[in-house]
Amino acid sequence: MSDSIVPKKLAYKPAAECPRGRPRQFDTDAVLAKAAKVFWNHGYHATSIDDLVKATGVLRGSLYGVFGDKHGLMLAALDRYAEGSIAALVERLNADVPPEQALRNALLHHTRIAPALANPRSCFITNATLEMQPHDEALLAKLAAIQRRIATLYAAAIIRGQAAGVFNPTLDEKAVADYLLCMTQGLRVLGRVKRNEDELAAIVDIAMRALTC
Repeated sequence: MSDSIVPKKLAYKPAAECPRGRPRQFDTDAVLAKAAKVFWNHGYHATSIDDLVKATGVLRGSLYGVFGDKHGLMLAALDRYAEGSIAALVERLNADVPPEQALRNALLHHTRIAPALANPRSCFITNATLEMQPHDEALLAKLAAIQRRIATLYAAAIIRGQAAGVFNPTLDEKAVADYLLCMTQGLRVLGRVKRNEDELAAIVDIAMRALTC
């Protein structure tokens, strides 16, 4: 996943309407960008609402009025981050290069960024997945939807490679997409310990060879 938080205007429905005659006094997109950095750096459970108030410059009541609570703010921030990450993945996979090179470049992105962001940030999506509590159905649904979108993009990349004759035509694109999703998330975790980019790139090369057998 891309790790730059790409500006993305989100249509987010407030948890409660602002009182009539008192329009919201902050830029929701800017607030989500700042909140995402706090959650990304410290994790959901270690982040207090006071941390978010300080980072965003928005009063507690105003944050509650738009996002409902800390959890709602985190979900909205994760949405924003995911939109930027997925847009970057689309760009890499649809680059004007042969399909196998586009996929390899998209996978190699993780080998470059994982060591650079190994501690403490890693990937916001990966961090949220690892930190998720079993009862957090809202976060589970959000992460599952994000993963489905990413897997769909990988599946489309596999189909393009099969059509071009560079990937094994007998491979099930959905199964391969799940495999690539699993591998890239694993690279994020492994990259927190194994900082050598070449060692991580070797994992990508093995995956690419598996697609052409």
